[in-house]
Amino acid sequence: MSNRRREMLKRIPLYAFLIFGSIGMLVPFVWMISSALKPNNEIFTSPPTFLPKDANWGNFIAAWNSGDFTQYFINTSIISVLTTVITLFICSLAGYTFAKFNFMGKKLLFLLFLGTMMIPMQVIMIPIFLMMSKIGLLNSYWSVILPLVANAYGVFLMRQFMSTIPTELMEAARIDGCSEFRIFWQIILPLTKPALVTLGILTFLGAWNEFLWPLIMLDSPDMMTLQVALTQFQGQYEVKWNLLMAASALSMIPIALIFIVFQRYLVEGIASSGVKG
Repeated sequence: MSNRRREMLKRIPLYAFLIFGSIGMLVPFVWMISSALKPNNEIFTSPPTFLPKDANWGNFIAAWNSGDFTQYFINTSIISVLTTVITLFICSLAGYTFAKFNFMGKKLLFLLFLGTMMIPMQVIMIPIFLMMSKIGLLNSYWSVILPLVANAYGVFLMRQFMSTIPTELMEAARIDGCSEFRIFWQIILPLTKPALVTLGILTFLGAWNEFLWPLIMLDSPDMMTLQVALTQFQGQYEVKWNLLMAASALSMIPIALIFIVFQRYLVEGIASSGVKG
């Protein structure tokens, strides 16, 4: 038996495990689509049916028309895009500082910054709500956006990636008379595109799927986001599961498209940021 054939045989259990895991991860999504096409009374029948007997595509239209989902979509898009742009700017600037400059207390400050990732969201929920109330930002886009930007993981990711960029590029630019911000903006930032795309995708996904902050900060129906709007399918005595699944599937389309388009950069950015500690 050749070495190549022997190596392929050794990998069969690994491939089988990966295929089984992939199928297991797809089952919830298939069940969601299947439930979105069923009548509400067919979803929990016994014995259960995995595929609908008569697919009703009108559930998607009914779910979209059951509320002002166009406005919810616009609200969610504005919050997600602004959160992503501001997070990328702040985290890349902070990551550049931690990666390329030496100052007193740098390591301690970075460790303290990373330590904030261990603080549960429930601990800071009330102080942030009071802060937003004091400055008059409640029931506005900014009350949702500001608590989500400048996260420690984003700074860590950018710092790790920028540490791999040769410092000689900065020194050559300084000799040519470039300002520090121009070095960051025109030299360092373009070289960190994989990390920026990775952080951008993760931030956008987090902001798009965020439920708790919009629920706390926004009280006007016109400001409602998609994830909060999904709760309107849950009544006091009945849950419209088919419409809820249809609306959930529709809300996933933008993030699925973004992930498909940028998945190559996502893998590259995560892999590169772990090269140097």
